[in-house]
Amino acid sequence: MKESDLKKNFLTSMRSSTSTVCVISAKSDIVRHAMTAISVTSLSVDPPSMLVCINKEASIHGIISVDSSFCINTLSSEQKDIAEICSNSEEGEKRFQNNAWNEDGSYIYNQESLSALFCECTDLIDHSSHTIVIGRVSKVLNNSDLQPLLYGSGKYLN
Repeated sequence: MKESDLKKNFLTSMRSSTSTVCVISAKSDIVRHAMTAISVTSLSVDPPSMLVCINKEASIHGIISVDSSFCINTLSSEQKDIAEICSNSEEGEKRFQNNAWNEDGSYIYNQESLSALFCECTDLIDHSSHTIVIGRVSKVLNNSDLQPLLYGSGKYLN
């Protein structure tokens, strides 16, 4: 199979998978960053750990390092607007216009999300265009009465 066909077929295959939509948030000094992500999964329960894949071109990539703090905000079905804002080309404070964003020490999180997992980066694994970020979970906030925002077939699903 030609490389171009392989990439096209791979993208088609991945688009047919349905994933929960998350926003990864972090800050450095006074600058806050957020990005929409679907390449997020649990890694272990002992210790509670998560795995996040971040494109090296994303603005948040440069501020996540070993021992840094970040939050995984699992979006609810009512937060499509946040997913869209955090995936467009506008960066910085424009991504935090929603009043549900809060800070807790070195963390920035969305209190209206389905869940917020507070993580400390324990490892970074370089892989081609992305970095695999492993985070140890130190705190979890849940809004269990909400439903998750899903993404599949190239669109948000309710």
